[in-house]
Amino acid sequence: MNDVPPHLTIHPPLERHEVAFLAGFAADGGLRRLWPGQPSPRSPWRPSPGGRRLDLDPVRAVAAPHDVAPWLRFLSRTFLAPSSAAALEAALDAGLRGGHRLAGRVEVDGHLRVVVERNRVTEHLLPDPEVSLAASGAAAVVDLDACRIRSRTCRPRRSAPRSRPS
Repeated sequence: MNDVPPHLTIHPPLERHEVAFLAGFAADGGLRRLWPGQPSPRSPWRPSPGGRRLDLDPVRAVAAPHDVAPWLRFLSRTFLAPSSAAALEAALDAGLRGGHRLAGRVEVDGHLRVVVERNRVTEHLLPDPEVSLAASGAAAVVDLDACRIRSRTCRPRRSAPRSRPS
């Protein structure tokens, strides 16, 4: 059984103090970290103990799917790879080195896919298979027996007769 939660990879890996800092945003009990501009009170993302992954809490993600991508953008632009001079200064003041790259994709409850390439976060709504097939009109019933009969009687003619091997 695979116990690895949905996750993104982090390169280079986070150091121990960076893991502890970022885990504070997802803290379930005890002291929870607050930072200006954070999307909501708790992050659905938590760094893995080794700092090589950013794990998605599936329960929190399903409860608030609209928080998944904004929190990822916030963590990336503010701490992992600061995108402004002010963010870099704040990250350095907090003891974070920045320069991390996120990559990967996660699906949230079969309805949302979040993709990260070169720290760029994009969201994709996944179509509901039952609804999209019926709405598109793409479904069709094909009479296979009629197709088989046609293919036997309507074979293409060859341009030249085959010669038999000697």
